[in-house]
Amino acid sequence: MEAQNDDIKTIRARIRSQEKEICILREELVSKDVDAQKQKRELELTLKNLKLAQSQLIQSEKMASVGVLTAGIAHELNNPINFMSGNVHPLQQDLEEVFALLEKYEQTISKNDLGGYFTELDELKKEMDFSYLIQEINSLLKGIEEGASRSSEIIKGLRSFSRLDDEACRLYDIHEGIDSSLVLLQNKLIDKKVLVRKDYGDFEGVECFPSKLNQVIMNILTNSLQAMEVGKGELFIQTVSSAIGVKIIIKDNGKGMPPEVKEHIFDPFFTTKEVGKGMGLGLSISYGIIEKHNGNIDVISEPGKGTEFIISLPRTQSNPST
Repeated sequence: MEAQNDDIKTIRARIRSQEKEICILREELVSKDVDAQKQKRELELTLKNLKLAQSQLIQSEKMASVGVLTAGIAHELNNPINFMSGNVHPLQQDLEEVFALLEKYEQTISKNDLGGYFTELDELKKEMDFSYLIQEINSLLKGIEEGASRSSEIIKGLRSFSRLDDEACRLYDIHEGIDSSLVLLQNKLIDKKVLVRKDYGDFEGVECFPSKLNQVIMNILTNSLQAMEVGKGELFIQTVSSAIGVKIIIKDNGKGMPPEVKEHIFDPFFTTKEVGKGMGLGLSISYGIIEKHNGNIDVISEPGKGTEFIISLPRTQSNPST
């Protein structure tokens, strides 16, 4: 019996020792699993950041290419548009003098009772509807003048939007940037019949990277346009100045956003659009640009009540990031 008891004690001691070993192994496995999960999350985050960096690089390269292209187009079109604009008024004056001369001829013929000698000309004038012809010429000249003026505004908008010469941080009139973006979006505004109201504050520019800030404004305006219904859209743009900075407020009366969408709109690759309609980078990149300007973007939105973006920027950039 004593020998059996000794054996039992020995077996129990071995079991307790093995239990301790099993506990230690379990703890090691749990620790390794935790480390593996941590490493997995870190790898996933690194991969996400790499994808974002790659997408931002591609987007930046695209914007740079667009900037080069728009600047080139604006430069090439500027001369012929200026030529057209510069010649419309002299042409109008010349035609007015020609019309005045023709009117003088008619007055002279009538005064001297010479109508019998110009019956063929009278018949020709009736055939061509001479009075309507003069009205049409004036109407065409007015159309050319308006077209030239509109083209000049578009070119000005393109040059302002690209701003290839503004890679350095400098004082910039943000109202010029907003107006340039609206000019470039004019066709979409007309197609959707959007009413645009502006309330600009009375202040000088702010220090920024103009082309980057224009990119942010264009992204937000584009999102607002996409959220509004045809014929019912209203867009309100306001700028407010304070002692420390400025705010750019862009508000639409579109469909708005539920909380679960609003919470993620600045996340990379987040989009509510159909596949192939958007990468979900516009607002994410915009957020990063404003952050590098030492500012921030806030958004207020409710379903059915539209969306309001508030961009806050300091007046000066003490240590701006490129």
